[in-house]
Amino acid sequence: MAEITFFAAECMEFPERLGELRENLTLPEAVDVYMGICGRNRSFGPGIGFVLEDESIPDYSNIKWPLYQGRGIAQEMIDLIPAYREHPLVKQAVEDMKPYLEKLGRNGKEERGMERSGRAGR
Repeated sequence: MAEITFFAAECMEFPERLGELRENLTLPEAVDVYMGICGRNRSFGPGIGFVLEDESIPDYSNIKWPLYQGRGIAQEMIDLIPAYREHPLVKQAVEDMKPYLEKLGRNGKEERGMERSGRAGR
């Protein structure tokens, strides 16, 4: 049975080695943690990601992958992996992320942090 969890990271490029990382979260929890990270005015390129556990795709199971970064859904990154692009749990995660976009876009500290880090959104 497949399962998806979420994480919030201060640095999406090196989530386990640079800055704060909170794992095994629900999407609402990940959004709250992300906003806290951005509220501390850090600029390492924070984001929200997912970890998909699905034994039917062992090459792509249990890997940290971006869902939201640079002030938008990381659709290009998701599309790089057909197993993610087509997976129903990932598709649902993308849809579930959409209502948060406006809330996250209004977070001025997050926007300034992303611009300073050279990762201003699309």
